[in-house]
Amino acid sequence: MTCPPPVSPRRSRLPKVWIWSSISLVGAVVLSLLWWQSQLPARLAQAVENDQLDTCLRLGEQLAALRKLNSEEQAIVAGCLRTQASRNWEQERLRLALDQQRELVLRSGNPAVEERRLQQWRQQIQRQAMEAYQRGEARQAMALLKRSGETRFTDGQQLHATLEDHWAANRYAYSQAASAAAGEDWWEALDQLNQLNHPWWQRKALSLRTDVSRQAAAMQRSNQPKDSHRDSGDQPISDTELDAAVQRHLSLGLSAWQAFELGCSELGGQVLEQGPESSCQR
Repeated sequence: MTCPPPVSPRRSRLPKVWIWSSISLVGAVVLSLLWWQSQLPARLAQAVENDQLDTCLRLGEQLAALRKLNSEEQAIVAGCLRTQASRNWEQERLRLALDQQRELVLRSGNPAVEERRLQQWRQQIQRQAMEAYQRGEARQAMALLKRSGETRFTDGQQLHATLEDHWAANRYAYSQAASAAAGEDWWEALDQLNQLNHPWWQRKALSLRTDVSRQAAAMQRSNQPKDSHRDSGDQPISDTELDAAVQRHLSLGLSAWQAFELGCSELGGQVLEQGPESSCQR
C-alpha cells in the first residue's frame, strides 16, 4: 500500500500583516510630522501678526524641536520673547520679566544689548529697594528683593542680608536707649542713641534724644566741681565735636539753630549769648 505524500504546514500571514501595519503607522507619523513642520513657519508668522506672543513662543519651541531654526525664525522668536518680557516688566511681574530677559540673552543674536537691559532692570530693582529702605519701609524693600527673584543670586542675597541686619541693629539700639532712659541711665541711653545710623530711626528717636541729652547735661553740671582759678568756670567745647553733632541733626531736617542747640546740649554744654554770636560751653 502506497503512503500519501506529507503535507507542508501552512504559514501564518500575521507577521507580514503586523510588519506592514507598523510600517504604515510609522509612515503616517513621519508624514504628519513633516506636514506639521511645513505648517509651523506660516503659523509662527501669523502668531506674530496677531500679537499672540504665547503662541509664538510655543510654536518656536515646537519648530526648534524638529529642526534648527534659521536666522529669520530665530529673530521672530526672540522678538516675541523681548516684547513679552517688556510687557511683564511694565505690569510689575518682575520675576517673570527678568527670567525671560535672561533667556533672551541666550537666544538673541546680540546678547550684549540684552545683557545690558537685564542689568539695568536689576539695578533699578535694587535702587527701588534702597529708596524704600531709606524711607523706613524696610519690610517692603526686602519683599521687593524676594518678589523679583533677586535673592536667588549672590548680590541680591547680600543686599537683603545687609538691609535686614542694619535695620535690626538700629531697632536694637533704639530699644536699649529707651530702656536705659527709663532707668535714668542717661549716658548709656545717649551712647545707644549715637549708634543709630538710619534716618528713620534717628527721626523716631529725636524726642527721646532731646530728653536724654538734657538730662545728661544737667547731671554733668551737677557733678562738675567748681574751679576757683577760672573767671567764669566756662569750658568751650571743641569745634570738631560740636560740628559733628550739629551736622547730624541738620541731616534730620532741623533748622540750623535747632541743630546747634540740640548738639550743644547733647555734648553737655549750654548755649551762651555773647553779643551778636553764640557759643557752646560747659
